[in-house]
Amino acid sequence: MTKPRPHGIRFGPAGIPIQCDGASTADGIRCCKELGLGAMEIEFVRGVRMKDEAAEEAGRIARELDVSISSHAPYYVNFCSKEEAKMANSRKHLFQSAKATHLAGGRVTVFHPGFYQKLSPAEAYSIAKKELAALVEKLRQHGIRTVLGAETVGKKSAFGSLGENIRLAQEVEQVEPVLDFAHLLARGDFPCRDADDYRRLLGMVENELPGWHRHIHCHFSGINYGEKGELNHLPLGSGGPPPFGPLMEVLAENGYSGTVICESPRLDMDALLMQKEYAKRAEGR
Repeated sequence: MTKPRPHGIRFGPAGIPIQCDGASTADGIRCCKELGLGAMEIEFVRGVRMKDEAAEEAGRIARELDVSISSHAPYYVNFCSKEEAKMANSRKHLFQSAKATHLAGGRVTVFHPGFYQKLSPAEAYSIAKKELAALVEKLRQHGIRTVLGAETVGKKSAFGSLGENIRLAQEVEQVEPVLDFAHLLARGDFPCRDADDYRRLLGMVENELPGWHRHIHCHFSGINYGEKGELNHLPLGSGGPPPFGPLMEVLAENGYSGTVICESPRLDMDALLMQKEYAKRAEGR
């Protein structure tokens, strides 16, 4: 029996649910529906191998079952490289990810913006902005309106801080920031310790990007991190920060709309845990 799903924020796993017997994207969507989850992020992290027909079929099933689709582009995308071969591959991977997401009816394709390597932050930003603007133009020429979601990164060596991603969204159309709260904490971009921290963080993004609160897309998990940033993701409730309860409180009290994708090792189980906490907070208002 399908469990009721709260309105406002949808919750789902980063990939096919662990509790799912099937191995296809379509199986994952059906499983999310059976579990009572309202979203699923398709993981293209090792490359885009989904044919157009499969993407369209996944989109049909997602619409029928009211499961919101998004995707994550391959990890090896780097829009700050000075090597043309690597940049060309990055363009190809993100374009293919956005196209498949478009065919599946998804709104957002998440990607990691890149790495500083020997570049200054200003140089990295200039290169990334130029490349992303050109890619957006290509997407539009193909009728693809998929939003490119610049994920806040967890390592200090990576390009894609909160400030950099907000600025990209302000200066490049069809780009939005994707907040990964564990990464924000691990990189030192924002503390994410309690409800007041989450209120300040979300309020700041909304102030910089008016209307963002109506369609937020974000990632959540526990995190283990060190001096250089993230080490690995942790299950919710394992003792690792950041806390999820205060975020659910802030999302409910402010009436945010959008999607929270769970990237913990427990994927769908922890997505359900967050959804239950969010529903409890929302019902009390």
